[in-house]
Parts: sequence; C-alpha cells; structure tokens
Amino acid sequence: MRVASRTVFDFVRPNGSTAPVETELLYRSEDPFAVTMKFRSGGSVATWVMGRDLLAEGVSRRTGDGDVRLRPHSGRVLVLELVSDRHMTVFRVPAGTLRKFLDATWRLVPAGTERFDADAFLSTVLR
Repeated sequence: MRVASRTVFDFVRPNGSTAPVETELLYRSEDPFAVTMKFRSGGSVATWVMGRDLLAEGVSRRTGDGDVRLRPHSGRVLVLELVSDRHMTVFRVPAGTLRKFLDATWRLVPAGTERFDADAFLSTVLR
C-alpha cells in the first residue's frame, strides 16, 4: 500500500528568486521509515529518499544534520535543504501540503507500528 501526492515546491535560486518544480511525494508501507521525493524539471528527475520522522519533526522545528535539512520558515512555508557533495539545493515547501501527506502516511502506518522486513529488503537488493 502507498500514499502518493503531486505538488509544486519552489526552487530557491542563489539570487533568492524562485522557480516552480513539480514534486512527487511517495510513501510505501513496505518501507515505512522512508519518504521518496521526485523532483521534475526540464525533463530531468532527481530522486531523494529521506526519513518520515525527519519530515515530521521539520514541520515544527529545525531538523536534520546531514544531507536533508528541514525547518519552518513561516506558518505556511518550510525550507528544505538537500546537500550533495557538489551543491546545496533549497526549496520552499507548502507546510499544509506536507502535513496533509504525512497525515495520510500515519493513517496507513501509524507512528510506532513501523516494521522493517530485512529479508524482503535483501531479496530486493540482491536481485
């Protein structure tokens, strides 16, 4: 089972201007700790996988020490920073959209009931 949502995040350019980026949020009950985000722009797709708990915490306070960082910017907007070895990409995220998506994931797999099936994971990886 899964939860999917398509939305638009604002990519923040280094000069502060923004550009809309079509974004797909995906949560699968088979991988209950992770959320996949696919960013589509100019025919390219960039995929990032991040923790559902990190996203949940980032709605209300600054979180993330590594490649994914999220923090509230205003009541309606969050700032998502994705860090790679070459650059940092910054998005403005509609807080309500992320909250609604996370609520749907918790209805599918409530917090604290997540289970990781190591055998299923290994069979997928070793194919």
